[in-house]
Amino acid sequence: MSTAPGRALTDPAWISARITEMSRSWGTETRRVGGALWWCMVASALVEPITSAYAKGYPAPLADLDELECEIRPDGGVERVRFRAFAPAASGAACEAVRRPSPGDTAVGAALRETLAVVIPQVAAVSGAAVPALWAIVTDAIGNRALDAGARAVGEQLAAEVGSRLPAPRFVTLADRTFVKRISCCLVYEVPTCTMCTSCPKRPPAERTALLSQA
Repeated sequence: MSTAPGRALTDPAWISARITEMSRSWGTETRRVGGALWWCMVASALVEPITSAYAKGYPAPLADLDELECEIRPDGGVERVRFRAFAPAASGAACEAVRRPSPGDTAVGAALRETLAVVIPQVAAVSGAAVPALWAIVTDAIGNRALDAGARAVGEQLAAEVGSRLPAPRFVTLADRTFVKRISCCLVYEVPTCTMCTSCPKRPPAERTALLSQA
């Protein structure tokens, strides 16, 4: 697995090469599909350290592009985003030494907003995906990572701190299990060998509810 600096996420040629690798891996020739699948991974990897820190009550890292390092899979996907000046601490006391803003500090949301505002237009230009669709993918990534961390409210809080360009994540609870009520589509169903995700927002609501209940 290779690494790339956060600034690579603003380089159209680098983004194009990663989307090409992702598209080849999934067996699609549609640039928009490969771009959506790739961005789903990037968005999830980018917000995971922040939502995790919020959920644990630790100071959260600032998503400054110059502080990021991306772990790149052979298929071009971003497996993990590391924050160079931030190391998750085992305790609140140890975390204080990192000197990062605490959960609820709007600096965290502002930094994430600035990074997304720079990166998303580049991904849209390279892939042909619509800018609002890419923002929506971030919303669902925040919601899912918040649920993974066992703290739904964290997703709502972080989205609010990022600001109005990022829709608030939505949730639905079925049989005592909570899912993200998605507003974004990864377009995987356009891959010849794939079908719609169980939670795809393009499914009829009754069908989606039934499938989630089974899950």
